[in-house]
Amino acid sequence: MKLPNIKISKITERILGKRKSEVYTPLIIVNLLMIVFQTVYIFLRMSYVNPQIPFWYSKFWGDYQLVPKNYLYILPFTSFILLGISYLLILLLGKYFIRYVKEVTAFFVSIWNLSITVSMIRIIFIASSPFPPIINPSYLNLLMPFLLSFTASSLLLPLFTNYVKSKDLITNPSVHAHPAMILQRPTARGGGFFYGLLFVIFAVFFVGIPRELIGFYISIIMVSVLGILDDYQNTHPKSNYRALENPMLRLVLLFAAVSTVILSGIRIPLISNPFGAPIDLNAYTVMVGNVPFPYVSVIISMIWVVWILNLLSWSNGIDGQYAGIIGISSIIIGILALRFNPIQTIHTRVAIMSMVSAGLALGFVRQTWYPSKILWGFGAVSAGMVIAILSILVNSKVVVSVLIILIPFMDAIVTVFRRVIQRRNPLVGDKGHLHHLLLSRGWSVPRVALFYWLTTAVFGVIGIISSEKYIVQVGLTVIGAVGFIIVLMNLKSARDKKLPRQLE
Repeated sequence: MKLPNIKISKITERILGKRKSEVYTPLIIVNLLMIVFQTVYIFLRMSYVNPQIPFWYSKFWGDYQLVPKNYLYILPFTSFILLGISYLLILLLGKYFIRYVKEVTAFFVSIWNLSITVSMIRIIFIASSPFPPIINPSYLNLLMPFLLSFTASSLLLPLFTNYVKSKDLITNPSVHAHPAMILQRPTARGGGFFYGLLFVIFAVFFVGIPRELIGFYISIIMVSVLGILDDYQNTHPKSNYRALENPMLRLVLLFAAVSTVILSGIRIPLISNPFGAPIDLNAYTVMVGNVPFPYVSVIISMIWVVWILNLLSWSNGIDGQYAGIIGISSIIIGILALRFNPIQTIHTRVAIMSMVSAGLALGFVRQTWYPSKILWGFGAVSAGMVIAILSILVNSKVVVSVLIILIPFMDAIVTVFRRVIQRRNPLVGDKGHLHHLLLSRGWSVPRVALFYWLTTAVFGVIGIISSEKYIVQVGLTVIGAVGFIIVLMNLKSARDKKLPRQLE
C-alpha cells in the first residue's frame, strides 16, 4: 500500500499557522504561570506537609526516597531553569534560521513543566496531613454562572452584531458627528441593549424572580430599551425618536427607570461618616397614608444610581475600555458579597448575578476590542445599572463603591467641574475625558483600555483588603490622590492648547 506523499513541513505549517508568535508567546506565558502556581501552592501547603517526603522515585523503595520537605522548592526552581535553558537554546539556534525552533522548544518545555507540576501536587497529597481547600467552595459555585454567561455572550454577540448591521444600526463617523467621538470607521451599535437582555435572562435562570429583585429586572429592561431606541435615533436622523438626542430628556428618562428599582426597596440605608457614627438615611421619613416613606434615602439613592450610570457611560469612549471596567468591577462586587458570615440568601444571589455580569462583559471583549466590531451605545447604562444596584445590595460602603470605579468616578467629577467653569453644558460630551488626554499623549487605544482594566483591578483589591475600620480614611486618601492627578492632567492639557494660540 502506497502512503500519500505529505510533507512534514506542510503539516507543521497547518498546526502552527502563519503567525507563529500566536503559538510561542502563549506557551511561554503558560510556563511562567505554572512556575508561579508551583511556588505559591508549595508555600500555602508547606505547614501541612510531613517533615520527610518521597522525592527521589528513581531510587529504591523506602528511606532512600525520602528528603526534607523543603526540597519541594527544587521543583519550581527546576522549571525555571528549564525555561531559561530553552530561551538560551532558542537564541543560540536562532541564527541558523531553523523553522519552528521556538515553537517546538516551548512545546517540549511546557510538557516537561506540566509533568513537574503534576508530580508536585501528587507528592503533597500523599505526604500531608488533611488540609482545607485553598479556594472557598462558595467561590467555586460561581464558576458555572460565569462560564455559561461568558460562553453565551462570546458566541451570540457576533450574531447580534450581524443582525444590527442588517438593520443599518451603524455609526458612521463621517456622518454621525459627536464632539467626543474618536471612531474611525463605521461600526455597529446596540451592544449595551444585548448585555441588558442577556443579564436579565441569565439572572432569572440562576436566581429566579424573587420579589425583591423584580424592580431591579424591570429597571434593567427599561434602560436597555431606552438605550436601543437612542442608538436607533442616533443612526437614523429622520426617526420618530429624535427627541432622545436631547440630553435633558435622556436624564429625565433615566431617573424614571431608576425610580422603579429604588421604590421597590433597594436603597442606600447608611452613609459612612469619617467623623463619627454612620448617618442613617432611613431615619428621615414622611408618612404616606399609614406607611413611613424614607424620602432622604430614596432621593440620595436615585441621584447616586443615575450618577453611576452616567459616569460609567462616559468611560465608554474607546474600544475595549468598558467591557474590562464592567467585568472586573462585577468580579470585585461578587467577592465582596461573600465576605459576610453567615452568608445570607441575598448575598449568594448578588454574587451569582455579579458573576453573570462579569461573564457577559468579558465575553464582549473580543467584539469590542480595538478595532471594535460593535459599540455598547447608550445601552451601556444597563451595565452601569447592574454595577450600581449590586453594590447597594451587597451593603458596600459608598467609599468602597467609589474605589471600585475610582478612575471613571474622579474623571467624571473633574469633567463636570471643568465644563461648568467653561460655561458649557455638563451633559454635552467633549474630548476632555482622561482617556482622551492619554491618547493625546501618544498612548495607543489598547494601552489606554488596559490602563483602565488595571486601575479598576488595583483599586478594587484595595477596597477588598482594607480593614473596615480604616476603609474610609484609606479610600479618601486614594480618591484625593487620583483626583489631584487628573486635575493636573486637565490643567496641562488646557495650557498646551493655549500655547499655540499665543504663538500665533
